[in-house]
Amino acid sequence: MRALRRTLIVTAAGALAVTLAPTAASAHGKDVGREVLGPQDGWAAAEGGTTGGSTAAPENVFHVRTWEEFRAALGGDAARGDTTPRIVYVHGVLDAQLRTADGAVDCAAYEVEGFDMADYIAAYAPEVWGTEAEPTGPLEDARAASADVQEARVRQYVGSNVTIVGVGRDAGIVGAALTVRGSDDVVIRNLRLSDAYDCFTAWDPTDGDAGAWNAAYDNLWLAESTHVWVDHNTFDDGQNPPDALPTVYGQKFEVHDGLLDITNSTDLVTVSWNEFRDHDKTNLVGSSNSRVADRGRLRVTFHHNLWEDIGQRAPRVRYGDVHVYNNWYVVSDPASYSYSWGVGREAEIIADNNVVQLAPGVDPASFVEDWRGDVLTDTGLDESGTLVSSRSWPRPTSLVEAYNAANDPDIPTTVSWTPTFVERIDPTPAVPALVRVKAGSGRLR
Repeated sequence: MRALRRTLIVTAAGALAVTLAPTAASAHGKDVGREVLGPQDGWAAAEGGTTGGSTAAPENVFHVRTWEEFRAALGGDAARGDTTPRIVYVHGVLDAQLRTADGAVDCAAYEVEGFDMADYIAAYAPEVWGTEAEPTGPLEDARAASADVQEARVRQYVGSNVTIVGVGRDAGIVGAALTVRGSDDVVIRNLRLSDAYDCFTAWDPTDGDAGAWNAAYDNLWLAESTHVWVDHNTFDDGQNPPDALPTVYGQKFEVHDGLLDITNSTDLVTVSWNEFRDHDKTNLVGSSNSRVADRGRLRVTFHHNLWEDIGQRAPRVRYGDVHVYNNWYVVSDPASYSYSWGVGREAEIIADNNVVQLAPGVDPASFVEDWRGDVLTDTGLDESGTLVSSRSWPRPTSLVEAYNAANDPDIPTTVSWTPTFVERIDPTPAVPALVRVKAGSGRLR
């Protein structure tokens, strides 16, 4: 069925109007809580498809307006492993965090006796602790114990056969680490998932050349799960965007991990019509180079999404067969941008008909990053039918060819699989208008 045009076009990006969709819970007369994924709509349509909680009995249909009600609707502490079909309608914005009077996350409320972040920063400064080993000792133990207190508050698991859907244009969850782990058949739609803030980010002086602060929470994490549809959501860092974070030890004091990470042998996922905004490490597919159990899994489709002003990982892939098509990438700040498509160990990415809008000063060769080292043997990033808009690159080009021209060795361009679950591929020039009008929370049609 696959006859995709792989020619490349350059055009200027124009202004686009934004329209709003009807109320999400009954868009155009449909109950979207009972809606299921289309039979050809990406990898989540394979091997039986994805229906979420569409068969939920009336007593397992919930309308929630607080974080506590949301957790109870999912089964509370027993949600992980639960298979009861459920539909959870989210009304308004649910806040998972404890807050101070001025609305900031109340980190002090999670601290155990013996922990203070200022003391931690002083104790593990490179000139005091050194750079050869990760922090250990009572203060690090107190940090980890405090992190456990916060995690008990903000992490909520989602069981199998569940649909979570926002009602209207302003539904969302802030401050949460929403986690789908060990589950099958999950649908998450029409939510703004924002600011999974980690009060107890950990310093690792051995991470990279200069060390790094590593936070624990993703806005949404899929692990050890199958058949997941993530659709029409907006992901961001809320009131704590990257440019608002301080620098400690010369490194960004990072309080967020990913926006949507797909790891630990998760399989058959469709990520459609979402917005990913103003964040650094955005979408990781695959856990580590050493996790060979991921072979044959991590099959993911990304289509009709917007990545705007992100730093990296859109997506970064290990092992998976990943289809990336009809997405819109907007890079306006070269200083905060690293790359978008990351090709890791045994990853095969097919990229079709995407639009890449680059600010002056951003080299198209930087859009791709090769993480294969010397262990990648059969990996490729297919040449993409990509429309590249860049004042500094005013001619048709392949992003893979641009990378290969600037780097050695080349990324192979021959993949071993062909996408078969494709509902439609829109013409490349139409992508910005479609994504701007339809993607993100509050725009279900």
